[in-house]
Amino acid sequence: MTTRRTLTDLMNDVSGCGARDWSVPQDLGCDRMTVTAAWLASDDPVAMLFLLAAVHPRRQVEKCIELTTAMSFFEPMRDEAHSMSRRLPGMNFNGRSPFYFIHLYQMLHSALRWMEDTERSRLEPELAAAIRVVVPDPFTLVGPAA
Repeated sequence: MTTRRTLTDLMNDVSGCGARDWSVPQDLGCDRMTVTAAWLASDDPVAMLFLLAAVHPRRQVEKCIELTTAMSFFEPMRDEAHSMSRRLPGMNFNGRSPFYFIHLYQMLHSALRWMEDTERSRLEPELAAAIRVVVPDPFTLVGPAA
């Protein structure tokens, strides 16, 4: 009998493998079906954004805007959505680009870390659901046909 691993467990394994080159897709250490099943069952939005960063290291302007907009009921993501809307693609600005999943992961991880446990446990499933609405399949970034 095999135990079903959570997305949080899978992503902890990815992060625990030492220094990595985050400019290339990461080896997740398990098959795509296992990761997809864990994605669909996950209520950990931080692990979900970390998976997106691991699988899609390149700039993703439209998806990052969609994700921050979908999660805008959470104030830090609302602020980031507003900030992104002022930064048009191709526009020069100081600092690193916010249109990478690793940026969203770092921002959400930092914002949730300081929250009270009861508030965080209420908010995480809502954020995870919002992420899945925008990205139903973490490997293709394409939603179901309308």
